[in-house]
Amino acid sequence: MAEEPRGHFCSCGDIRCPHNPNNPKNLARGLGCDACIRKNLALGEVPTCIFKNLGSIEGRDDFSVEGFARFVAGHPRSPEERERCARVAAEFEAARAEG
Repeated sequence: MAEEPRGHFCSCGDIRCPHNPNNPKNLARGLGCDACIRKNLALGEVPTCIFKNLGSIEGRDDFSVEGFARFVAGHPRSPEERERCARVAAEFEAARAEG
């Protein structure tokens, strides 16, 4: 199946979600992740994209802050991965400072 065209970065594939920035209604208005973040904060949850950054969420149904803590404990990052992330963050900050 072909990937849906996207206007915003979003690792959540559910574009029917009313909070997804790539939902056609949000995309038409140029809205980003604000609605998703607001919803998650109000519910005491962590956005799906943060979970996906650490590992597969296949079958996961607990996106609470506490569930995230358990998920992090079960998906530790290696020292090499931490180092890689630090390099990427430094490159991002350097590019932002230049721009």
